[in-house]
Amino acid sequence: MATPIKNILDFTGRTAIITGSSSGMGVGIAKRFAETGANIVITYFTDDLRAPAEKIVEQIEAIGAPAMAVKLDVRHSEDSYRMVEEVVAKFGSVDILVNNAGIYPHQKVFECTEQEWDDMQDSNLKGAFFCSQACAKQMKEQGKGGNIVNIISINGYRPLADSIAYGASKAGLAMVTRCLAVELGKYGIRVNGVAPGLMDDPNLDKNVPGWRQRFENRAPVSRLGLHSDIADACIFYSSDLSSWITGEITMVDGGVMHAEAY
Repeated sequence: MATPIKNILDFTGRTAIITGSSSGMGVGIAKRFAETGANIVITYFTDDLRAPAEKIVEQIEAIGAPAMAVKLDVRHSEDSYRMVEEVVAKFGSVDILVNNAGIYPHQKVFECTEQEWDDMQDSNLKGAFFCSQACAKQMKEQGKGGNIVNIISINGYRPLADSIAYGASKAGLAMVTRCLAVELGKYGIRVNGVAPGLMDDPNLDKNVPGWRQRFENRAPVSRLGLHSDIADACIFYSSDLSSWITGEITMVDGGVMHAEAY
């Protein structure tokens, strides 16, 4: 008999690490996971983000889920391993990793510096790999399997002006997702990806004039993405609803990849 869906979506006792979750979309993903009852790990990049991260922990605990905040610079592999140690010391396991941490500065081809290129790859690509490595080793040791979900981007598949370094990092992460899935499947660890389209942001029209209208006009589902849209896809890939799916990447973009470029 199939397990009832309400039980499949009960993550009580499982620990979910959401990287880059002291602000933005990571907060939305973390809070949505909290509704499943999972232990939630909020990671923050610098000391000045510690207070906001701890406030988010309080909000998650108010939802009814255990939570903790851990400092993490994904650019350095040793930081990922230290983070895993702290999480296991508090919650006893690592069961879910959502690689959300990353940066998205715009850089024109003739203006992108070597340092800017390296920063993008270190944050978005190398960081996701080594965080996955650290968590996968812990999952393997636990012997219960686990789930890794990488936040990619439709810009890893569709070129966009002034985003060459970002697009390269996300295209690379798509291949890392597939390679990890192939190698880790024998340990019961599934690895999938979620590729968001343009996300709703109150500052979007100020930062990139015209993008909102262009996206809404061309996307079959004519609205921008919400944090919950991305979070729900991550929860699907972290649950047994997707127990026979690995190495896949889902475009969560309102269908814009099937329409004209925005």
